[in-house]
Amino acid sequence: MRRVSVTNLLTPFANGVRPVLAQHRSLSAPITDFLTVAVCAVYALQAFQTVLWDAPSVFVTTNYVYLRAPWLAWPLSPLLHGGLAHVVPNVLTLFVFGRIAEAHLSKIRFAAMALLAAAGSIMALAGWGIAFGSDPNVAVYGISGVVFAAAGFALVHVPQHGRVTDLELLALLFGVCAAGLVGVEVLTAVLLRSPASINVGHAAGLLVGVGTAAISQGCGDARQHPSNAETRQR
Repeated sequence: MRRVSVTNLLTPFANGVRPVLAQHRSLSAPITDFLTVAVCAVYALQAFQTVLWDAPSVFVTTNYVYLRAPWLAWPLSPLLHGGLAHVVPNVLTLFVFGRIAEAHLSKIRFAAMALLAAAGSIMALAGWGIAFGSDPNVAVYGISGVVFAAAGFALVHVPQHGRVTDLELLALLFGVCAAGLVGVEVLTAVLLRSPASINVGHAAGLLVGVGTAAISQGCGDARQHPSNAETRQR
């Protein structure tokens, strides 16, 4: 176990990659695993439909569904993605950091955070797009709200522990980077006077995660501890 410090934060792999992978494999996170599989399955259906319709891209197919079948698109919006460049980073970060957050929360509390982040980020994006966008047709989707919720949770929750694993340091580093990204987006939008350029879905998810960590203080820690062989760290 290692202290939470700037030096340790910048070197989450100081003890090697294997201990981090072992710690991650030892986690029990059925909700995150289900969400990861669901996103992949839905994207496979999107890709199949793109081929079936002979559409130029998954992005075009997805937006077309919003126009023709909004009753189907909006309920599935957190699981939908507009292409490989959109879905791959979301799936990877969800699987890596969502599992860490879930391991620190009860299943009910994590499910509530994920649901609120998914719905809240979509509603924030839709409302922001209507208010500041130039296109009257709004189509927003993606699981990044849950990813940023996991980041926001780690940002507040992990420093509360005096000593943490390398995996938890990695989650904290991701939280710092996510908060920095949101800050850069907001600053850029202010400087350019372009509110439409802000991804408010990221900001909404981050706030949900921060809020979950804040209200979870003093409620007991559901943190899963790896075996001693996986935590021999300085």
